[in-house]
Amino acid sequence: MSISPMPAMTSRYKFGWILLLISAGLMTLNHAILILVLDEPVLFTGFAFFNLYAFIVIYLPFRRGEKWAWVATWLLPIGLALPAFNDLSIGALYLGVAGVCALGLLLTMPAFFRKK
Repeated sequence: MSISPMPAMTSRYKFGWILLLISAGLMTLNHAILILVLDEPVLFTGFAFFNLYAFIVIYLPFRRGEKWAWVATWLLPIGLALPAFNDLSIGALYLGVAGVCALGLLLTMPAFFRKK
């Protein structure tokens, strides 16, 4: 299996990567706290592990420039946007974080798909 070279660490790429990393990290922390506070620990356990997985993918293979990681990371904004349509009380937070994640992915896109 060939690994693509690391993406060019432009300021645009770094900013997008940091946006993604912070968003996934804060949502992991948010859901981990909700496990302890609210009465639905199973639901929030799933969300916490979903966000933790996204954080790990963003931190390791995404940073190394693996294209599958960029594509797989789109699950993060999609997964955050879907619950917003079920519960309007959390809609603004989840849609806001999903928007930040989408922005981070769009900022990093040129580094993954530049012509060689």
